[in-house]
Amino acid sequence: MPSVGDPLNFCLEKYWNSVISQPRVYSFMNSEASIHVLHVDDEPDFAELTAEFLKREDDSITVTTATSASEGLEHLSRGDFDCIVSDYDMPTQNGIEFLKSVRENSPDLPFVLFTGKGSEEIAGEAISAGVTDYLQKKRVTDQYTVLANRLRNAVERHRAEKERKRQRKAIETAQEGISILNQDGEYIYVNQAYADIYGYDPDEMEGEHWELIYPDGDTAIARDVILPTVAEDGYWSGETTGLRADGTTFVEDHTITQTDTNGLICSVRDRSVKQEREIALTQFQTLVETLNDPVYVLDETGQFEYVNDAFIEMVGYDRERIIGASPALIKSAEAVDRSEDHLGQVLSSNGPDSVQFEIEVQPATGEPISCEDHIGVLPYEGESFEGSVGVLRDISERKERKQELERINTVLRTVIENLPMGALVEDAERDVLMANDQLGETLGVPVDGEELIGRDCAMAAEELKFRFTDPEMFVDGITERLEQREPVQNEELHLADGRVIERDYVPYTLPEGDASVWLYQDVTARKQQEQELERTNEFLSQTQSVADIGSWEYDLQTESLRWTDEVYRIHGVNMDFEPTVEDAVEFYHPKDRATIQDAFERVTTDGEPYDVELRIVTADDEVRWVRSRGEPRGENGEIVGACGTFQDITGRIERERELREEQAFIERSLDALEDIFYFVDPDGEFQRWNSTLSELTGYSDEEIGSMNALKFFDGKHREALSRSTQEILETGSNVTEAEITTADGRRVPHEFRSVRMTNDDGELMGIIGIARDITERRERERQLKQQTEELEQLATKYERQYRTLFEEAPVMTILTRSEDGQPIIEDCNSQFVETLGYDADTIIGSELAEFYTPESAERLQSQGYSQALNGQFTRERRELLTIEGEVIEALLRAVPRRRADGEVIGTVAMYVDISERESVKRANERLKEFTSVVSHDLRNPLNVATGRLKLAVEECDSNHLGEVEDALGRMEALIDELLTLAREGKEVTDTQPVNLATIADECWENVKTNQARLMTNTDRGVQADRGRLKQVFENLFRNAVEHGRADVTVTIGGLDDGFYVEDDGPGIPSDERDAVFEAGYSKSTDGTGFGLSIVEQIVTAHDWHIRVTDGVDGGARFEVTNVECMDR
Repeated sequence: MPSVGDPLNFCLEKYWNSVISQPRVYSFMNSEASIHVLHVDDEPDFAELTAEFLKREDDSITVTTATSASEGLEHLSRGDFDCIVSDYDMPTQNGIEFLKSVRENSPDLPFVLFTGKGSEEIAGEAISAGVTDYLQKKRVTDQYTVLANRLRNAVERHRAEKERKRQRKAIETAQEGISILNQDGEYIYVNQAYADIYGYDPDEMEGEHWELIYPDGDTAIARDVILPTVAEDGYWSGETTGLRADGTTFVEDHTITQTDTNGLICSVRDRSVKQEREIALTQFQTLVETLNDPVYVLDETGQFEYVNDAFIEMVGYDRERIIGASPALIKSAEAVDRSEDHLGQVLSSNGPDSVQFEIEVQPATGEPISCEDHIGVLPYEGESFEGSVGVLRDISERKERKQELERINTVLRTVIENLPMGALVEDAERDVLMANDQLGETLGVPVDGEELIGRDCAMAAEELKFRFTDPEMFVDGITERLEQREPVQNEELHLADGRVIERDYVPYTLPEGDASVWLYQDVTARKQQEQELERTNEFLSQTQSVADIGSWEYDLQTESLRWTDEVYRIHGVNMDFEPTVEDAVEFYHPKDRATIQDAFERVTTDGEPYDVELRIVTADDEVRWVRSRGEPRGENGEIVGACGTFQDITGRIERERELREEQAFIERSLDALEDIFYFVDPDGEFQRWNSTLSELTGYSDEEIGSMNALKFFDGKHREALSRSTQEILETGSNVTEAEITTADGRRVPHEFRSVRMTNDDGELMGIIGIARDITERRERERQLKQQTEELEQLATKYERQYRTLFEEAPVMTILTRSEDGQPIIEDCNSQFVETLGYDADTIIGSELAEFYTPESAERLQSQGYSQALNGQFTRERRELLTIEGEVIEALLRAVPRRRADGEVIGTVAMYVDISERESVKRANERLKEFTSVVSHDLRNPLNVATGRLKLAVEECDSNHLGEVEDALGRMEALIDELLTLAREGKEVTDTQPVNLATIADECWENVKTNQARLMTNTDRGVQADRGRLKQVFENLFRNAVEHGRADVTVTIGGLDDGFYVEDDGPGIPSDERDAVFEAGYSKSTDGTGFGLSIVEQIVTAHDWHIRVTDGVDGGARFEVTNVECMDR
């Protein structure tokens, strides 16, 4: 299809203005249109300054200010704004959160983030949230010019898009046919109504010449009369003859308008609708007579006016008995009322063209028949209702198939829920369709299967990935499986808690699209076990639709064969194809041609009707199943031809085949299980089982089918199964253990997981479950018991060793006993005694709370001690008091003490002194707070001061203003240096190899060096944080240039364990060398005094050393040592 682009939009606008006669003045094309801006910033002075500058830039901009996001939302709910400008760093709700609130009700409103806190992270988050534009606050006033331009552009784009959508929708939904042609007479646009009039799709017409829609004899009139008139007057309207795609012609009202680009805009109305309606009615009547489905017509009073033969055959009444009777003849009163209600919907002004619903038809004899009733109204003119038409379809078999599918689906769901492994099924959109409770237990997540249904699998995977030792491999594996859609079995995954999981992936296809099954099984105790477990669950659904039916007619005298449109469509041929009997037979599958040829000869020779289901091969080489029916057509007792119907039944055949395959798949899947699957009726008789049961017990399937389930158990095991069955019937499920007695007398222990199974009406169908062989598990339990006894014997041996470890522990350790829930110190080690300063006799026997601060004692008595006694591992902070009253901050770890019989008698508590560590942490927190204050609270006032200075320069002339500008510039430099100093104090943890020569050249380019010269005498590499090392070189270069001559020479060289930076300037006196690294120290009037302090901070963060000495030529030499070097 040719590209339309801007010319199409121009023509659509022209049509909207001139043809529809609704001229409009588009506000978005008027650059002088007012723009109402909502500005949200928590600094009122800055907001006021921004409003004043925007007004100066463009007097069409009006600004309403708000100092918080909540106030901004309140303004937005009451006023009409064209754009929002918002700061980022605001109290309560920041700019991104404010943007998300705005997008809930105004998804397209332009939103500009105007903030002083710029970072790639904030910009990325803003773009993800739907920001229109992003602008960082600067100290220069030119930023307001940029802001005004971006506001105008955003608002104009927004207004233009809204108007363009409104115009396009109006034309697309117009009742009349509308088209646009270029100057070459080719269609560049047609709406749906225009294409429908001529029997094409819009895509088929675009790019074609206008001669496509005219009969050959009328093109000359268009060229010689109509087009010259349009060229001269710009407009023509009249009556023409149109040519449809199927070759038919019709009379049309035609209007043509010329565009400014010499294109044409055409509008068309079909004047032959009534004639087509009559033709359609004739075709409809012909089709109805040969339909397989019962068809009836009711007159305007609701009485039967017409029924076809299929209707009479279904209800069993004579035609004379039906015609003139009420539908109550074959429908209950409730069904009649429901039919009238549905007809009322069709007749309503906004109602559908037809409606479909289920009813029961009562024939003259026999049981009611479940049917699908599809009703619509007969064509009529004006307000005169002339009756309704309906088609019945017997859906008894379909309902039976649906019930069978639901039963199978219930069995499948029950199997999934009772699998002894985690199972999850997701659809093509990655939503969870089914999951069992075992999935959460397997992955160590407290969630049941019902909670997972409907969740997004991708989000769930992101939440679960940190439970695995390799989180990204877990997620990437899922993505790779879904892309390749190849089955994967026994994929081994390792959980962070040490367990091993095997994952199986099985892709399959539902009628709704692709789906996937994931199985997760804990195989920690049997890593080498080889097991293939394939579980695929198909969701079987029955779709219903009105069958595609066509009709055909054959004339013996002329030997002509006629098809209706639907027969052409089923065969996949164009409407201009002229079929013959030989052609029709040739379409059938080679193996079915003899059958149809014989049936056709019998109907045309002997008058024997036929009804066959065979295969055809369409023109597109697609094999489809069809139902072909034929009956003789006679005149005066002689056969003159034949007629019949042709129906595509591929869908039905495929559904029946899929049902057979699904049932076979379920049987194979159940037989593939290592566990026993069983389904018994309420009397305990087996209804279904897998091959594992017969293989284990040694009984044949015939023997199992005649046995009661309890016959597999003896003595106490039979009693246990009887109690389990009773509990299942009462509560719905049960898990129990019992031994199965095999045919040769062996007893094999199994774990039975069973649930009650009911139908949709709640009636008991039986019990379904899984039985797992637990022989190995019981053996492991026996071995565990034996190992426990051996460990208890070793306990006595290690008691003496424990005492030695207790006394020599490097942390404070105590033992407590519980008296009425209070901890009494029963023993303590020397570290505890020495740290607190008490003697051991004073401590032992005292309450633990006596050695805590009041706050720690309160936490101990309220919940801390009870948690430790209950086995909850305690790791909390406590404050201890020494004999001198000094507070010691400690990290407490406590676990319960038990006797040999398992009874809890107290706790073991260890205290780690963390006083110094907490001091460092508080210092870091104060440093972070300082950085935030400098970044936000100092920069905003500085921006306001800079803006006010710009206004003052415009209004008056004073030398003092220049000095103020210099002072503000120095203040901004101080802020930048302070921020750098605060950040660079952090310890370096991420390093990489850095070449000194390369990074020195890069840094020299970043510094204003005048006529200075750089010499590099080393090609050594060092292990460092590249970004922070650049700041070291840049500050040392800047220091040498600022304090040296204009042509100073700076030299970089290597040391045994580091490198040096040396200049030939005036040098640094020896009595000042210790002070140069202090923050604020500077000999320059323009310096901030922080440069060398930053250098020392970065060097120290790398765990390096720096010192100042004399250079070879008397200048300053900075030596950095203790560096990890790499020589080339």
